[in-house]
Amino acid sequence: MIEFIRTLCKGIAQGFSQFVNNDLKSYVPLFIVAAVLIIVVLIKNWIIKIKNRK
Repeated sequence: MIEFIRTLCKGIAQGFSQFVNNDLKSYVPLFIVAAVLIIVVLIKNWIIKIKNRK
């Protein structure tokens, strides 16, 4: 059982390493779009909260 867990952890680490080295570059634009959308929603909610105070 310990050997299985050790092998599983090595596999996860290797898969994560391969993802970072090979595939992460193609996901950067998606991360940027997601960050911009989150910022827009936060600003919109902030503006709504300010308008409701008055």
